[in-house]
Amino acid sequence: MGLAQARALGTESRHEILRVAEKIFARKGYSGASTREIAETAGVTKGLLFYHFQTKERLYLTVIDNMVRKLRALATPPAGEDIDWMGHVRRVIDGWTDFLMEHRDFQKLISRELMDEGKFHKKIIDEYLKPVYEIGTSFVREGIKAGVFRPVDPGTVVQMVISTNAMYFISLPLHRSILGEDPIGPEVLARRKEALWANFSRILQKD
Repeated sequence: MGLAQARALGTESRHEILRVAEKIFARKGYSGASTREIAETAGVTKGLLFYHFQTKERLYLTVIDNMVRKLRALATPPAGEDIDWMGHVRRVIDGWTDFLMEHRDFQKLISRELMDEGKFHKKIIDEYLKPVYEIGTSFVREGIKAGVFRPVDPGTVVQMVISTNAMYFISLPLHRSILGEDPIGPEVLARRKEALWANFSRILQKD
């Protein structure tokens, strides 16, 4: 096996461990999940798991860090003075929906940690979630100063953006029953994005 192939296999196994760990940590929490189960489900040895992540704690925090890094990139507006304010709002709404579609265990994992006040809940709030929240509130605040947004409460708007989709994805069985159709089907999600965009446009954009 060549070096390039070995590196590719290493990257693939690392990605699979993270994918599986995200699901198992979300279902069982940090304390309830075992590295043995994660390794077996990912189809790797415990030795390889610890080669990539060294400790269970590091694996857990890497799972969260990978997801929150995507959220931070999504929330951050483009640099420069000529900002498309409402365009960024649209990107965040659509991107948040797409993120939760890709990482359907994210909300469950975070909610479990925060509700149980788990071992890492303060670290997750201070180092991961709060910075993303502050990016969002700062953007809304600057949009108000620029005269683009209505004089809304930035924190409330950001909380609404987060919670509206978070609750939807954490309650998929309920929505499946209510809607009578697949709540994460492409057409349903497209309609949802349009409805969210219309709602937040009315909340934010000046007449």
